[in-house]
Amino acid sequence: MSPTTRRQLRQEVDLIGRFAESYRRKFSELIERLNHSPTTHSTDLASLRLCVEAVDMMLSNQTELARVLRDLTEQPRDPRVVTMRSAA
Repeated sequence: MSPTTRRQLRQEVDLIGRFAESYRRKFSELIERLNHSPTTHSTDLASLRLCVEAVDMMLSNQTELARVLRDLTEQPRDPRVVTMRSAA
């Protein structure tokens, strides 16, 4: 794995970790509010918005992670390594 790819993958993993922790806190606060106060129109809208934002970020992260993993699988092989197929 090239240093650039390793760095990109590490950055994406770090981003996913920060995103997950951030949204877990937000959802925890929302759950607490929903459990201890009557639901209002503004709470319903805040809940919906938080869910949509979380799904959007998750899909964005998954897209970027897929790109980095695809780059990893397309790395050129070391020309010094000879496989049985190329030796035949």
